[in-house]
Amino acid sequence: MSVIVVAEFPMTEQGAQDFIDWSKSDDGYVITRKHKGFEDIRTFLAEDKKTVYLYEKWDSKEDHQAYLNFRVENGLMDFLNPRLDGDFKVTYFSEE
Repeated sequence: MSVIVVAEFPMTEQGAQDFIDWSKSDDGYVITRKHKGFEDIRTFLAEDKKTVYLYEKWDSKEDHQAYLNFRVENGLMDFLNPRLDGDFKVTYFSEE
């Protein structure tokens, strides 16, 4: 059964826009979609124009965590850290 992942990124307003632009680049979701277990990803920008939410669907929590580790090992935090305005949060859900 698939797992739903919701990630919340509190960012600066420019950081949120940078993230959205990155997601559309060749280094963004193009790579995400090729990862084992990937099913879907959607990006939402809150009314404050600073908080980005990702809605993701993966085959398993383990697949998502392997993907997240891949991103961290390949410099994701170097990109995110100067744009974040707090800690990001990842929550896992099961469809009932």
